[in-house]
Amino acid sequence: MSLTPMMRQYREIKSKLHDTLLMFRLGDFYELFFEDAVIASQALDITLTGRDAGEAGRVPMCGVPHHALEGYLERLIEQGFRVAICDQVEDPKTAKGLVRREIVRIVTPGTAVTEQADARYLAALAFEGDEVGLALVDVGAGDVWFGAGSAEDMRDHVARFRPREILLASGCDCPPWLEESVNRHGAVVTRVPGPSGDAFLVHYGVSSPEALGVRAGSPALAACNMAFQYLRDTQMAPLTHLAPPRPLSEPGRMWLSERTVEHLELVPAGSGRDRRMSLYDVIRETVTAAGSRLLRTWLLRPLVDRAAIEERLDAVAALADDLLLRTEIRESLKGMHDLSRLLAKCSIGRATPRDLLALAHAIEKGQTAVALLPKGGPSLFEHLVGGLPDFRPFADHIRGELVDDPPASAAEGGIFRDGVDPEIDRLRSLQSDGRRWLREFEAHERERTGIKSLKIGYNKVFGYYIEVSKANLSLVPEDYERKQTLAAGERFTHPELKAREADMLTAAERVVELERARFESLVDRVREQAGELQRFAEVVSTIDVLAGLAELAVKRGYVRPKLTEEVGIEIREGRHPVVEAAIGSAFVPNDLVLTQDTPIILLTGPNMGGKSTYMRQAALIAILAQMGSYVPARSARIGIVDRVFTRIGASDDLSRGQSTFMVEMTELAEILRAASGRSLVLLDEIGRGTSTYDGLSIAEAVLEDLAERRDKPLTLFATHYHELISFSERFSCVRNQSMAVEETEQGIRFLHTVVMRPSDRSYGIQVARLAGLPDRVIRRAMELLAAREAEPEVAVAKANTNDMRRQETPVREHEPVALDLFAGPYRDLVDWLARYDVMRMTPLEAMQVLHEATEKARDLVGWARSR
Repeated sequence: MSLTPMMRQYREIKSKLHDTLLMFRLGDFYELFFEDAVIASQALDITLTGRDAGEAGRVPMCGVPHHALEGYLERLIEQGFRVAICDQVEDPKTAKGLVRREIVRIVTPGTAVTEQADARYLAALAFEGDEVGLALVDVGAGDVWFGAGSAEDMRDHVARFRPREILLASGCDCPPWLEESVNRHGAVVTRVPGPSGDAFLVHYGVSSPEALGVRAGSPALAACNMAFQYLRDTQMAPLTHLAPPRPLSEPGRMWLSERTVEHLELVPAGSGRDRRMSLYDVIRETVTAAGSRLLRTWLLRPLVDRAAIEERLDAVAALADDLLLRTEIRESLKGMHDLSRLLAKCSIGRATPRDLLALAHAIEKGQTAVALLPKGGPSLFEHLVGGLPDFRPFADHIRGELVDDPPASAAEGGIFRDGVDPEIDRLRSLQSDGRRWLREFEAHERERTGIKSLKIGYNKVFGYYIEVSKANLSLVPEDYERKQTLAAGERFTHPELKAREADMLTAAERVVELERARFESLVDRVREQAGELQRFAEVVSTIDVLAGLAELAVKRGYVRPKLTEEVGIEIREGRHPVVEAAIGSAFVPNDLVLTQDTPIILLTGPNMGGKSTYMRQAALIAILAQMGSYVPARSARIGIVDRVFTRIGASDDLSRGQSTFMVEMTELAEILRAASGRSLVLLDEIGRGTSTYDGLSIAEAVLEDLAERRDKPLTLFATHYHELISFSERFSCVRNQSMAVEETEQGIRFLHTVVMRPSDRSYGIQVARLAGLPDRVIRRAMELLAAREAEPEVAVAKANTNDMRRQETPVREHEPVALDLFAGPYRDLVDWLARYDVMRMTPLEAMQVLHEATEKARDLVGWARSR
């Protein structure tokens, strides 16, 4: 089947692309044909038309205007498509025959540079035995990360960075954990040839991977080569703005697993109505897009080096204490364009004159903020600005050359100020003289012909013309040459107008050519300084984060934490930052004390009583402190925590085919395997996903394991198994605490206050009543509970047999039991009581002893009945 020459050209270029839409430049539009047109018209909701393709007949076609390309591209990328941009690479006016076209870049979900502030990562994975290599690149921000380790570690990194696109070598099986991450976060998996060559080393201009911190022959190097080869193939640009690569497992960083990040809701999850407020949302007081990205990185990668943390805290303190300085810095950064994104556009050849002016403005704002940092202030300020070039002269140069309101495209001309280039000025003068001549010629012809409505016009097809209405055609002189007939009149030319047109158009075209060349030269100067400008952008982002954390501290009444190398956490009147932000002054603060001698708290109390909030706030305060932030408390003393482990909440993990209980046990196994004496462990309702006795046995065994370790992790262990309360007697490292509840005639009221005693019951039925369960269900539940408390087995069976009508009958009282106080079990109780001197106790201590004695007596009564 014979196609037209243009369609053959299209087909030839399209044949080199797989699973990629081809946008083909035709005049002022980017067109798509055949199946690509059908797909794009549906994805973009644009009209599907057709075009004659020769003997193939009419083929589907749709297109978008060239000036609106980026907006349509972003919509396609967000839907997971890859798009190849095919441009005209020679001037149609000078081309002989068919205009030559080539692919100038391929835009993919992981490589698109958009206006969005959020990071957009491309990931590459390489496998070598049990070791997995990972490379991550954010083309828009210029960040590059690499690492290697177990599949589980790499899964956590992938979950933390949430790449938009993941590269896998052709023929490599996609592991289940990666499929899970893809399904959970919506990444696109792209198959590429296996890593070959040294694209990674070539980009950075080094001969050895060790110079970049990457081990030769490691899967991390293979992943980096794969990523950089892909960038070279798709971007077709030098990408000079990419920063030096950083290891994922940097020393001095706290490790936070995917589950910990999710359980603590550190960063936003979900979207739209399902999006929940996160810690990141609460603490984000940054005023720039790049600052917001850096804040997220700090939050997910807290420090474990005390000196580095104190350095950040000193800087935050200086800004928190100086309202004027903090305000000036934040005001100077407001409205600042995303410098990293602008550098990326320059690097990949997508910058417009407006982008270049925005870059100059961003440099000026950043330099203003840098200049405000006090000399002789905190050491972090000195480290940030030390050796940093002054880019203000370069910004002044750009602003001095570009007009105040440059065009959206370099192809339009009108980019540079008068006086910048003598040749451009001369040609503009010719254009200006030509426009003046046109006005004079138009006035002269109106007078000569007597046609008062005569006007001079221009379009790209016919050039300059004289337009005459139908009513005046009889007045047209003989020296006019007809060009075009219209419904309302006709268009003509004139020998004098044709001669002038050639000079004017030549000058206009030449001006555009010169301006475009000068603009590209200016962009090249940005590329040459991209590395230093990228570092400058990171410094400005850091200043923004520090000022934002200072603003947060002042606005929300946070305090500076005291960091120590000793093991333990002491928080006075601590508050959950997210809950407090939601409910304000109604939040009830609580103390928390975990020491090396008493590192385990057994937390009991009713559901909805605040156990989970209390546990989470401990972890959030520790993380905030170690990222360099003030914390929500009256005071906080934090012993450096190496890791935070959480087992909070329960849900089936259908993507892995695992039940609630299996998820719980899997996470618990990881915690018990990896927790150290400097870890903070949060365990909520361990064992609840199975039978009562199985769950209790597991919970007891876990608590024993933690209590018997030589290096005991700091642990908050919440449970409804009141049988575990006695652990505080067996192990001095365990302390009982509970969430206080007030019982009233109307029911129970949650006080959300932590008290230094165990809870005597769980109040489950009362909570069920608050939740709205029908009265008949509540009454029956209370009958069964009373029966179980009276005789754990016989009474329940009897209640089920004799009360089929669900009548309300009083539960029989306990029958008296004769106790031999000198028998073995009872003698233990007597000996225990004899240790205390009530006259030397405070009222609170006496009540605690009385409460424990009552609990022991109840246990003995139950034991006696069972005999």
